Amino acid sequence: MEVTFINVGYGDAILVESNGFTLLLDGGSALTGEFKDFPFRIPAAEYIKQTGLSKIDLMILSHIHEDHIGGLEAIFDQVSVGEIRLPYDPALFLKGTTLAAARSVPPSVHLFTSALLATIRILELAKHQAIPVKVLQNGDRILLSSGIELDVLAPSFETKQSFENLLTEALTAEDSTKALLDLDRTANESSLLLKVSAENTALLLSADHCPDKWSPEFFSALQNVNVLKLPHHGQKDSISEEVFSKMPLTHVITTASSDRRYHSANPEVYNTLLRLHPNVTLLFTDERDYPPYFQNPDGARAIKLVIDSRGIHTEFIR
Repeated sequence: MEVTFINVGYGDAILVESNGFTLLLDGGSALTGEFKDFPFRIPAAEYIKQTGLSKIDLMILSHIHEDHIGGLEAIFDQVSVGEIRLPYDPALFLKGTTLAAARSVPPSVHLFTSALLATIRILELAKHQAIPVKVLQNGDRILLSSGIELDVLAPSFETKQSFENLLTEALTAEDSTKALLDLDRTANESSLLLKVSAENTALLLSADHCPDKWSPEFFSALQNVNVLKLPHHGQKDSISEEVFSKMPLTHVITTASSDRRYHSANPEVYNTLLRLHPNVTLLFTDERDYPPYFQNPDGARAIKLVIDSRGIHTEFIR
């Protein structure tokens, strides 16, 4: 199995490939400013084009935020998509498109609205192209390819239902401002928490779902997780000593921009990780020099983990 974390700056775009099967989790941002004047960052669609991939068997949308959703639309121009899954009922997005947030709302709400509109367009495109779209929900298990399974650990049914109620309000209300504010505020806790298991490796793909929202009932599922995509781009809320001490972590990947925007890639997080797991390998998609945690002066368009019976091998794709 190969897991590639594309350098989309501040955002997630993750390829999982095994035995000819390809999964894409999120697509990074569509904002040109995220890539302009940053030679090692690359839009997810452009990276996929350069790899020569012709098909994404499964596209997963972890949650609605611009840095996860924005770059997905362009991918449909590069490859065919076999199936789409997301944590919400897709029918909700096709019932209405009235969005009218007040201009005075914070910039993050305007970005959320942009991501919501992009999600609507993606689902409309899927309907037009007869691409199956399904809900991915807590408790689901999918066999991705021979020997590789995907388990859904979150969001809870209650969190999903609450978010869907807000979506319905936002898409049908005459004034969507309040609903959009609440949606932006709660989007992270509604995001998917996914575990991919293969060989002797368990990979936790956490999107922006932070451990203070993780339910104790699935802590046992984390006890063999040795590869972690750190939640919420390594911000201070991305870590819990109680939870992370239970994981036999060998590799932790942070998808943060090199300017460490919003206090992402927070040093307190890595000090705690190294105290709990002194031999852990810390990887950063967009960093070149982050002493004492990481150094890759040549830069990289992506970080690939090659996982097989021999262990985990790291490749920097330039």
